[in-house]
Amino acid sequence: MSAVEVEVDVAVIRTSFATKEDVQSLRNEIHVLGERVMAALYEQKLEFNVALARQRDDFNLALAKLREEFQSALAHHREAVTAALTQHRDEVNAMLAKQREEFKDVLVAQREEFKDALMSQRDEFRAALVEQRIDLYKMHASHMWRLYGFASLLMTGVYFIARYVD
Repeated sequence: MSAVEVEVDVAVIRTSFATKEDVQSLRNEIHVLGERVMAALYEQKLEFNVALARQRDDFNLALAKLREEFQSALAHHREAVTAALTQHRDEVNAMLAKQREEFKDVLVAQREEFKDALMSQRDEFRAALVEQRIDLYKMHASHMWRLYGFASLLMTGVYFIARYVD
C-alpha cells in the first residue's frame, strides 16, 4: 500500500464513521508500511555503503597501481640518470687523462727545448769565455811584450848612459 492509498483510507474512515478496530487496523498497516519504508531506506543505505566501499577499494587499488608505476618509473629514471652520470664521469675522466698526457708531453717538449736552449746558451757562454780568455791572454802577452820592450829599452838606455858617461 502506498501513502496515497493510506490517506484515501483515512479519509474514507473519517467520512464513514469507521469503528475502532478499523482505525487500529489502519494504524497497524501504517506502522507496517513505515517499517517497510525504514527497511527499504536501511537497505538502500547498506547498498550505498557497499558501493562506496567498493568505489573506495577501487580508488585505493588504482592509487596503489599508480604509485607502483610511479615508483617503477622513478627507479628507471634514477637508473638512467645514474648510468648517464657514470658515462659522463668516465668521459670526463678520459678527457682529463688525455689532457694530462698532452700536458705531460708538452711539458716534456718544453723541458727538452729549455735544456737545449740552456745547453746552447752554456756552450755560447763557454765559447765567449774561451774567446775572452784568449783575448785577455793576447792582451796580457801584448802588455808583457810592451813591458819587456820598455824594460829592454830602459836597460839599453841605462847601459849606453853608463858606458858613455863614465
